[in-house]
Amino acid sequence: MSDPVERMKVLVTGASGFVGAHLMAELADAGHEAVATDIAAPGGRGEPAFPAGVAFRRCDLEDASAVRELVAGVRPDGVVHLAAQSSAAASLEAPRATLETNVFGTLNLLEAVRAASPACPAARTASGKMRVLSIGSAEEYGARPRSEMPLGERSRVEPASPYAVSKAAQTMLAVQYARSYSLDVVATRSFGHTGSGQPERFVLPSFAKQCAEIAAGKRPPVVRTGRLDVVRDYLDVRDVVRAYRLLLERGTEGEIYNVCSGEGVALGDALSFFVRACGAEVAVEEDPRLLRPADIQMLVGDNAKLVRDCGFERSIGVDTMLGDLFAHWERVARET
Repeated sequence: MSDPVERMKVLVTGASGFVGAHLMAELADAGHEAVATDIAAPGGRGEPAFPAGVAFRRCDLEDASAVRELVAGVRPDGVVHLAAQSSAAASLEAPRATLETNVFGTLNLLEAVRAASPACPAARTASGKMRVLSIGSAEEYGARPRSEMPLGERSRVEPASPYAVSKAAQTMLAVQYARSYSLDVVATRSFGHTGSGQPERFVLPSFAKQCAEIAAGKRPPVVRTGRLDVVRDYLDVRDVVRAYRLLLERGTEGEIYNVCSGEGVALGDALSFFVRACGAEVAVEEDPRLLRPADIQMLVGDNAKLVRDCGFERSIGVDTMLGDLFAHWERVARET
């Protein structure tokens, strides 16, 4: 699917979330028509915070009949499946709900696409079929030794949390539907990403928010953290959604792609960046509540396949990514 595609109608699940808002803008800028769906609209006031012209359809993906009705009604050329319970820590507290949302929600979507495909006109993709981009997670790989980094798509999958198990099952379902039912499905294993709008329950926004509030005099000069020796591969969310758009347009049917930078960032180094940015003397305290029983010490991916097939290039470096994230939380601290 390397040739340019015509303007596509793209259904985005989980569109009210952090990545969804950025993806709406990316699709609009690329000339595609987006239709957003989620359990609830973003913003908390019932109005979708999407670019002008983006339609919003409320739908619970755990309701199989509602999902079938949605896909049949929208008749998209492509679907980007972002909807998920996305926290490994939360999955340890609610494993059943995580599996129901991530696995059965995906199953309902794939079944809806399978049911709608014969009735839909030829999609405006190279395959002539409705493309599904299934968004998985690098957590599927589990704990791997440093000697295996960077991880390629053929690396072993050994999930270490209910969340990781659910995403591994989602990816396996996506690939199986491509093989068994000839659906045009592409899957990702997405590594860490951050940016404006990411909830503070995630580690980098938590660090940035705490340091911004210290700088604004709204918090004592103490940052509470989990493990700081953890190393993760981070992309700015603006690069991530560009990768998703490229995979929608050019990715190879039935394949899995790492979405990553190929470089590791130690959380301790990221925290040091934010501490320097806040310009204050800061104490760092480990909070036992932020420690996970099965934390993965290092996850760094190989993005060669994404680069080769889709022409992806990282455009936002680590310092810019962290600086923009801190600036976002500085604005929030001033306004609250």
